[in-house]
Amino acid sequence: MPDTTNRPTTRLAPLLALLLLLAWALPAAAADVWVNTSTGVYHCPGGQYYGATRRGRFMTEREAAQHGYRAAYGRTCTPGEAAAGRQQAIQQLTQSATRAAPAAVTRVWINTGSHVYHCPGTRYYGATKQGRYASEAEAVAGGNRPAYGARCN
Repeated sequence: MPDTTNRPTTRLAPLLALLLLLAWALPAAAADVWVNTSTGVYHCPGGQYYGATRRGRFMTEREAAQHGYRAAYGRTCTPGEAAAGRQQAIQQLTQSATRAAPAAVTRVWINTGSHVYHCPGTRYYGATKQGRYASEAEAVAGGNRPAYGARCN
């Protein structure tokens, strides 16, 4: 019987299964918005500033409104928009992981306190007090944002 353990699709199968499970488990109505804590404005998934401002955190749209934050440009997020934004991010990372060799899957450092992930070779990679290593796809699926809004290449 031939050895199939070195085939890229065999190695990616558990990662793809995890991504699909996480995407299924995230309800569209409870999708996260990005709250810019400096300005008091929250941004919907897919927007220019979603997860890209220096100060902020993820929370549900309901929590953001309860804490007194206002919607960017006066437009609240629709459940379909929120689900589409999260699905798009997961799909982009899944496609890039499928194209790349399994050894080339980017491992990032997730700061579990701030929910920001850092790429290899950057200042805070593996250097924060609280954190763990994961693939970039797992980091995004878990609701974490890239440091300074820049994903790893």
